[in-house]
Amino acid sequence: MTPAHLIRYALLTGILLVATQTARAQDVPMQAALPDTIVVTASRLPEDVRLSGRRVAVWTARDIENLPVTSVDELLRMVGGVEVQSRGGFGVQSDLTMRGSSFNGVLLLLDGARINDPMTAHFLADLPIPLSEVARIEVVRGPAVTLYGPDAIGGVIQIFTYEGLRQAGAAAGSLGGSLHLDRGAYGLYDAGLAVRNVTGRTSLSAASAWQQSDGSPITGADGQPVRSTSGEVRTDFTRSVYTAAVTRELGRALLFARAGADTRDFGAFHYYTPFASDTAREATGTLWAQVRLSGGDARSPWQVQAAAKQHKDEYVYNPVTPANRHTSRLFTTQAHLTRHLAPGVSLTGGVAAMFRSIESNSLGNHADPSAGAFVLARWHPIPNLLISAGGRFDYDPSYGLEPTPQLSAAYTRGIISAYVGTGRAVRAPNYLERYYNTLVEQPQGNLGNPDLDVETAWTHEAGLSLYPASGISLHASVFTRTTWDLIDYARFDAADPIFLARNLHQVRTRGLEFDLETTRSFEAGRVRAALSLTVFDSTKLGDLPDGVQYKYALTNARHLLQGMTAVDLGPVSVGLQGLWKDPVASASYAVLNAQLGYRFHLGRQRLTLRGEIRNLFDKQYSDVFDAPMPGRWWIFGVQLVR
Repeated sequence: MTPAHLIRYALLTGILLVATQTARAQDVPMQAALPDTIVVTASRLPEDVRLSGRRVAVWTARDIENLPVTSVDELLRMVGGVEVQSRGGFGVQSDLTMRGSSFNGVLLLLDGARINDPMTAHFLADLPIPLSEVARIEVVRGPAVTLYGPDAIGGVIQIFTYEGLRQAGAAAGSLGGSLHLDRGAYGLYDAGLAVRNVTGRTSLSAASAWQQSDGSPITGADGQPVRSTSGEVRTDFTRSVYTAAVTRELGRALLFARAGADTRDFGAFHYYTPFASDTAREATGTLWAQVRLSGGDARSPWQVQAAAKQHKDEYVYNPVTPANRHTSRLFTTQAHLTRHLAPGVSLTGGVAAMFRSIESNSLGNHADPSAGAFVLARWHPIPNLLISAGGRFDYDPSYGLEPTPQLSAAYTRGIISAYVGTGRAVRAPNYLERYYNTLVEQPQGNLGNPDLDVETAWTHEAGLSLYPASGISLHASVFTRTTWDLIDYARFDAADPIFLARNLHQVRTRGLEFDLETTRSFEAGRVRAALSLTVFDSTKLGDLPDGVQYKYALTNARHLLQGMTAVDLGPVSVGLQGLWKDPVASASYAVLNAQLGYRFHLGRQRLTLRGEIRNLFDKQYSDVFDAPMPGRWWIFGVQLVR
């Protein structure tokens, strides 16, 4: 451990000790005050998940605490219907797909604000908050463009933080927080601090985390270590993240603001290409700011929000090629109002605007504004039936004016809940797809296309849920999606070194989803378990001849089995997380992670000692190309919570 690491640990420990010594009599609540049966993302309003007309999964901070995960994308690997295509593990970089969509077809929200990068969705998981700030995650499968705008073809994932969920009138508390210190194989260290304070009408929070590993050496097909002119190629990485947030009651309104930053540097061997010459390294930096004002009464709640993001990326393909440097910026603003017109009838309307830009030595300088407006009507003709209908228009100079209607109905009776729905979605080509050109430095790779058309899709779905006993639910859903002009890189001949970005004529995707969930609390503890099976079938009916190779369109799994168990038994906690994936274009594999913890109390503090084993059976596998994922990896740590 270097002196810098020791200094960081000392500072973290000192801050937490000061916080715990100055605490008042009442603890700051560490759990989000929103029941698991209530969801927000499906309609922008709190509603019963059974009547949302969508398949929605909910994960809370308590679920996260007992599982072997250190980042949001690692958590999402066990969420049914979400396929995480990781590069390097430990949240270094991951693509997210849902229902067989491309990785550009998932919309990610942070406390209601869009965080998708305008350059490429490869940076979707570059989040400006540590895992300790996450209070709740909601995953909505299927299109959500009507409410949230373009890109939500496969689904939408919303991350809620503690401050983002705070409501006006919440009880005042005191100083509180958490500290964790982890050490693991290959020089891994992971340290984090979160501090929260609630006084009167104001709530403040701050958090940070640092991760670093020397990484494991990478071996080639011949079993020999891969080397470049700068030395041995490894899966090393460093990451640091900082954030601060505040909420303030202003009369009948509530003001929320957050700022955050994330920096990371990592070996990017074969992250984007399978070529032997690729020994890449990459460094990224994210700055984030958002502000939200909400208010009104139970009959007419309203919200106005603005967010800004800057993302810098420096990518070096190998030591003899010049670096590609990109700076993308995103500014979004939106406002919406709900009006309860009569018992069982409500109308939500809103407007949104977005400005995105990029400055790059390889893609050039570009900027695009866009705007949209939407309306959603919800009608309860009888208490256990909800019909929702809405529509949106978005204008973007890259594709013009596009409508995205949506219709769903949900019915519940006794232990049975059922829904049907249909919706249209659109996705504009990003800057990488429009302007990327790797042929400047090398005679092979990807070539962008500035003439790409918008990607559009229609999804039809139906689902049935059973709730046979308290804390037990079974879900089954079926969907079909037809995508026109799906955007991907393709080459016409195996000998052709160029993958050209283009619109594939038509892609039909069908899928079945089965989920079993149980949460049981008892005097000695709590058990949360989930099992999900997803089956996809995609038929490519493009206007390209046989033998054409696609870069990403065939990378999703045909079968995806995901499971987790988190058990609290008095002072002992056990967490298991596993998946089995059967990709379309590569061999199937299974991975299992395990965590064991023991906690006890030191006064009003809770101390937890834990041990983890990642990839228990040391499976050698890759999610994307042949970017190596971590083998068996041990981690030991301690967490202190106030």
